[in-house]
Amino acid sequence: MAARFVRLRIGGFKSFADPVSVDILPGLTGIVGPNGCGKSNVVEALRWAMGESSARSLRGGEMDDLIFAGTTARSARNLAEVTLTLEGTEGIAAPPLHDQDELQITRRAERGAGSDYRVNGKQIRARDVQTLFADLASGARSSAMVSQGRVSALVNARPEERRSILEEAAGITGLHARRHEAELKLRATEANLARADDLRIQLEGHLGNLRDQSQQARRYREISTALRESETTLLALLHARARLAVERAGQTARQTRQALTQAEDAAETSVIAEFEANRDLPALRARTDESRTLLERQKILAEGMAREEQRATEAAQAATERLRQAESDHQAALARETDAGESVARLQAEQSGLSARLSALPDDMAQAAQTQTDAAGMVQIREQALEQASTEATAAQARATQVAAALTDAQARHARLEAQHAALAAELEDLRATLPASSALEAQAAELAAATTRLAESRAALEQAAQEQSDATLAAGLARGQADEARRRHDEARRALAQATERAAGLRGEQQGLQRRHDEAHAQLVAAERRDALRAGLADAQSTLDAARAALEQAELDRQAASAARIDAYARLQEGTNRRTTTNAALQSADTAHQRAVARLRALAEDLARAQAAAIAPERLTAARTAREDAERQLADAGNALEGAEAALATAATDRDAATQRLSDLKADLSRLAAQAEGLTQALKTGQEETDFRPVVDDITVPDGLEAALAAALTDGLDASVAQDAPRLWHALPSLDAAPLPGTGTVALATLVSAPPALARALAAIGLLDDGADGAALQATLLPGQSLVGRDGALWRWDGYRVAAGQPSRAALLLQQRNHLRETEAARQTRLADLPIAESTLAAAEQARAMAAESVGTARAARAAIEATLRQARTDEAEISRLDATARARLETVQPQHDQAMQTLAEAEAALSAARQAAADLPDATQLAQRHEAARQQEQAAQTAETTAREARKRAETALEAARREDEATAARHGEAESRLATIIPELQRIAREAEQAETGRQEAEATLAALPPAADTDSALATAEARARDAATAQETARQALQDAERALEQAQTAHAAQQATLIETRSVLDAQAPRLEALRQERDDAADLLARVKAEHQALPDQEAIAALVHEAREALALARQAEDEARQHRATLAGEEQTSQARLTGVVAALADWTSRQAAATTELQGAAARLDATKSEHARLASMPDEVIRSRETAREAMDKAESGHAEAARKLAEAEDALVRAQTARRDAEAALAAGREAVLRAEGRHEQAEAILAQLLAETPEPPGIVPPDLTEAAETSLRRKIARLIREREEMGPVNLRAELEADEAETRITTIQREKEELDSAIARLRGSIGALNREGRERLLAVFTEVDRHFQSLFARMFNGGRAHLGMVGNDDPLQAGLEIYAQPPGKKLATLSLLSGGEQALTALSLIFAVFRCNPAPICVLDEVDAPLDDANVGRFCALLADMVAEAGTRFLVVTHHQLTMAHMDRLYGVTMQERGVSRVLSVDLDHAASMVGQPRAEAAH
Repeated sequence: MAARFVRLRIGGFKSFADPVSVDILPGLTGIVGPNGCGKSNVVEALRWAMGESSARSLRGGEMDDLIFAGTTARSARNLAEVTLTLEGTEGIAAPPLHDQDELQITRRAERGAGSDYRVNGKQIRARDVQTLFADLASGARSSAMVSQGRVSALVNARPEERRSILEEAAGITGLHARRHEAELKLRATEANLARADDLRIQLEGHLGNLRDQSQQARRYREISTALRESETTLLALLHARARLAVERAGQTARQTRQALTQAEDAAETSVIAEFEANRDLPALRARTDESRTLLERQKILAEGMAREEQRATEAAQAATERLRQAESDHQAALARETDAGESVARLQAEQSGLSARLSALPDDMAQAAQTQTDAAGMVQIREQALEQASTEATAAQARATQVAAALTDAQARHARLEAQHAALAAELEDLRATLPASSALEAQAAELAAATTRLAESRAALEQAAQEQSDATLAAGLARGQADEARRRHDEARRALAQATERAAGLRGEQQGLQRRHDEAHAQLVAAERRDALRAGLADAQSTLDAARAALEQAELDRQAASAARIDAYARLQEGTNRRTTTNAALQSADTAHQRAVARLRALAEDLARAQAAAIAPERLTAARTAREDAERQLADAGNALEGAEAALATAATDRDAATQRLSDLKADLSRLAAQAEGLTQALKTGQEETDFRPVVDDITVPDGLEAALAAALTDGLDASVAQDAPRLWHALPSLDAAPLPGTGTVALATLVSAPPALARALAAIGLLDDGADGAALQATLLPGQSLVGRDGALWRWDGYRVAAGQPSRAALLLQQRNHLRETEAARQTRLADLPIAESTLAAAEQARAMAAESVGTARAARAAIEATLRQARTDEAEISRLDATARARLETVQPQHDQAMQTLAEAEAALSAARQAAADLPDATQLAQRHEAARQQEQAAQTAETTAREARKRAETALEAARREDEATAARHGEAESRLATIIPELQRIAREAEQAETGRQEAEATLAALPPAADTDSALATAEARARDAATAQETARQALQDAERALEQAQTAHAAQQATLIETRSVLDAQAPRLEALRQERDDAADLLARVKAEHQALPDQEAIAALVHEAREALALARQAEDEARQHRATLAGEEQTSQARLTGVVAALADWTSRQAAATTELQGAAARLDATKSEHARLASMPDEVIRSRETAREAMDKAESGHAEAARKLAEAEDALVRAQTARRDAEAALAAGREAVLRAEGRHEQAEAILAQLLAETPEPPGIVPPDLTEAAETSLRRKIARLIREREEMGPVNLRAELEADEAETRITTIQREKEELDSAIARLRGSIGALNREGRERLLAVFTEVDRHFQSLFARMFNGGRAHLGMVGNDDPLQAGLEIYAQPPGKKLATLSLLSGGEQALTALSLIFAVFRCNPAPICVLDEVDAPLDDANVGRFCALLADMVAEAGTRFLVVTHHQLTMAHMDRLYGVTMQERGVSRVLSVDLDHAASMVGQPRAEAAH
């Protein structure tokens, strides 16, 4: 036995919380312990590692129950792992592990994540592990895992279940699994093949229809593509025209808005410039006054001795200055008055122009309205003309369609009847020619009698041949059995010899390998002196390391202390230096800050006083802001009112357009319905005969779908009348008792059709069949006068007359036309009733649109007036706010600065005092530097000592690690060698014993083979018997073939005779039945020819359709031109209305601006008069002061040096003031120009936005109705292009509708069907080959299984008989295959006869006898196919001491024979005494199992007692 189980390691499995190892050594290993301590958990761990997949068979609910669940003292584990170690596995496992001599099979389960298998660390499938153990005759459920339950199951099992024992012994357990898998694949493949054939047949039948549909679908797609392209082009044309109008209007609006933006920017710039100019003037004037005051002060200082002369000079200078200022003010007032006058003149001219335009606009609008009215009248005239032409064309087309349909039906009916007549005549001639002759009938009867005689003779011959073949087969079977038995005995002897030779060779090789491993392990042992030396060196290295670590710790402490001292000294030095530098800088900064604070406080006090004097009163600012907010609210209200009015105008325009469209659609529907009704009326009149009597069909009301049924039932009776003097009439007769109509669901037409009373009797006798009912089957049950009709026009009359469904019927066509005419008249009356409502709706919508337009004009004028008021209010507020902001900003800036300056002064004084005190408190810098240098030297010395100690510790650690590694490696090598020696020595001894036994067995096998008789005699007898059996089988097959030929001949004769008789009868019946039908077809053919001639004459008399279509086309083009003219007139009128509103709004704005500029002109005139008066007064004063004495000149020359500087400053200030005043004048002029441009820009924007909104409304309506096609730009945007596209679309729609329903996916479905058929055919071929391979595989597996099962049955039976006699100390027993001739299906029955009892089956024995018998069978299987390991779980429980002794002796013999390693779980003391070693399973800690081991041989040697005596 090559493979060996050597070790089982358990961790986290069930009660084994801690990892434990169980060495599976050669011999008997016992597992003992009290109940509930976990003994069976060891066995279940072994089964789980072998591939057990059922948690219930392991006493668990699920796989997570196999993981240690924890106790009160221990927490649960999340991982369970069991490792099984095998040796000698080279060549056993599947690749890539086939070359491994040792396998470690590990199964690991993680809580909530399932389990996996690993072999030598590589993951593997569970099936591969199970197959590996099955090939080793072991496994989780093999016969090698024996328990009390297993023994009881074997005893109580049915014979079919016991067969698994033999299958395991034969090693075909895996064979069964592979065969079952192959059978499942075979059944699935056959099912797939059947489904593939069904699907292929279905697809082939469907493919023909799909090809026809695909041609129709291609034509439908071509028409749809052309239609879609035409519709898209038309839609793109409409969108392009609308967008072109929007783009043009939008471009104009953008240009006007851009101009308006520029005007607004210019106005804002001019206002800002004027504001800045006004803002700078007061400051410049103040500086001028200051310079003047300074100049006067210098003059006073220079003229100390001549104050009167100084005052005169000062007065002259002041007069001159005032004169210059007065002249400047006069020039500015004059410029403002001139600008105001120009603006007033310009506005007055614009007002006159607007008034003239507004006066002329009513005439233009009246003319535009008249033009629009004329265009609308022309549109109505053209619409009436088009409507009349369309009506005539529709009627003519309907008449032509009707005549064409009648012509087509007549031609088809005539051709069909002609073909039917010819076909029926030819068919009757053929039938007469096929009638058989009487001589042929007599010959067939004679041939039938002869075939019957030959069949009886062939049956007798076959029975004789079958009897002879049965006798020969029986003889051959007996001979074959004798030959098989002889060959089996020879084969068994050869196999036993081969096995013994192979076993002896294998044991010798295994003995050599073990000896080599023993020498290697012995060489790996380490001497005790070497181990002691290593331990001493390790202790010395540890002591050295401890001393180095202590020295390093002390050095680190010293270095840390020195570093702390150095850092403290350096920090004190740095702190002193920094404090000195900071204190000096702070002292200097505090002095400078104090000086700056004093100067700043003095200047800010003066600025604060000036800012408080320039503040603005809050009431003035509040009043300006209130006025501006009121104006903004009014403007917002006016804007909302304007938006509401414009929205109402848009809504009214939309409603007006919708009402117009509805009225147009209604009129078009009326025209279409009138033309349709007229065409139907003319068609009905054309088909009726000229008579003065009303036909009854006019008084009949037929539901939809029953026209064909009623026409088939009454035919020509529909043209008759109920008038008493009519040549064809219906008499009103009393009603008869209604006889029931045949058929389920048959309804009389009298209940469905409304007709005059004269037709009541006829309609009551006509029944309407349900859809799908067969009238031919019910025709024979009709009573006289009754008829049955179908909705498709089929007729069955009581006298045998029948009309097929779908026949052309003029009466049915007339009935359908009359129903259509009634529906058309009803729809026309509904449209006529809706016409006045639509007209009144259009008038109301037009009136609402006019009112909304007037409201928009009023709202725009109000908004313009409010905008002017708002602009003035904003200007006033801005001016006041600017002044107030300037004053407040100055005050708010100066006041905090003044307060801050006072606080800064106080802080500067305090900081100056503190800086002086800090400078006095600074420490000595020399002492701090000396302390730092001493601390640095101490730190360097400590660092050097620490480095030395660290290097010493590192050397000690290196030495310790090397010593520890060497000691651990030596101890591991020595322990591994000892463990391997302890395992190898017993195994080597066992192999030596087994090798001697194997050599003895080989010699015995050679002697047995030599003693067997030769098999040549049995082979010759078998050949003779088989030859006779083959001859008998050949004769039987010849007789069977003759019988089959006779049967086929008789069957052919019978078939030919029956077919000839049936043909004769059928032909005669057909001839008798078809003769009247031929005459009827001839009559119908003649009638169809007459009808065809009449319809052709009527078709030639139809009017020319192309001329009528040309008239309709001309009328439609004239209508399009009229509508275009009407649209242009309406657009011109809307433009004039917009211009009127715009001009009115502009006039209102001009009036407001004129009033504003008039008031400005008056103010400028008043200002100019005041400036002129001031100028005159200043000139008089200047003239008076200029005549002062010449002392002023002498005084000026005396103080010239002091006055030059003051004069230059004053001149500079005066120059700047003059420049600022000039800038103010220019800014005011620019502001006036910008405001005029802004007003003009706003008017232009209003006009452009009106046009743009109109164009956008048209485009939005178009977009709301239809989306714009992407990527299409029509080259032609004319009306003619649109008309051409519409005609093309109508033609394509008509062609597509005439095609009827179309399957658009037919082509794709056909391609898919062809692809699937090809794929299915290819897959069918693959499935056929796969089925053949699977059947061959299953047959091979069955043959191999039978051969191996029969071979092992004999061997197991022999071992069972021997073991039974040994276990019972006598008696006899044997095994039998029962229930089926096939060994793979037969059951295994056990027959036993204990000493002193009769032969009986296993179920009739006592409990102990059953257990011993079952164990005998199990051990017999072991002897046949020994397993590497066997587990016996308390199987000795039902045995007494004597039987336990025999049982243990048998185990010892099996260990010696096969080398099987036994794990025996037992409570029996005698069994324990026979074990080689014991493992005790204890549970010292509740819920946690532990394992203790005892080697009984070693224990016996320790107490000095031989093992054999201890066992007794």
